[in-house]
Amino acid sequence: MTEKETLIARLKELGKMLGRDVNTSGTIQELSMRIAELEEELDGDAGSVDGENGEENASGSTGSTGSTGSTGSTDGDIADAAKEKTKATTTDDRVTVETLATLHIDALHATRNEPVSIVEPGVIIRVSEQDADELIAKGLVREV
Repeated sequence: MTEKETLIARLKELGKMLGRDVNTSGTIQELSMRIAELEEELDGDAGSVDGENGEENASGSTGSTGSTGSTGSTDGDIADAAKEKTKATTTDDRVTVETLATLHIDALHATRNEPVSIVEPGVIIRVSEQDADELIAKGLVREV
């Protein structure tokens, strides 16, 4: 099974857990981001699900992680990250970045202060400091 097929299968599995249909189209990066978001949502709703380890599971580069793979993150790390993200979002501590790839993301447009969920390369957006650090590390955005 290709990496994209594995990611699509994981998205479908998460959709079943959440009881809704999920979008399975897009690039490998978009699918990985969507998986991370859904796993974060599951972790926020019900704690750990079948030993899943949140975002780290979704960001495995070329190896197939399977549906319950682990890459070393702990549930405590994920809970702390979710708390930080909520705190940064509610206090409006945002970092301005330029996208280098098409992203499915929870962000604000840089000038219109409107929420955006899908952005194309070259768009300036504002994200939480934690999200910015993660996206910069993955080479998906650059700080402006």
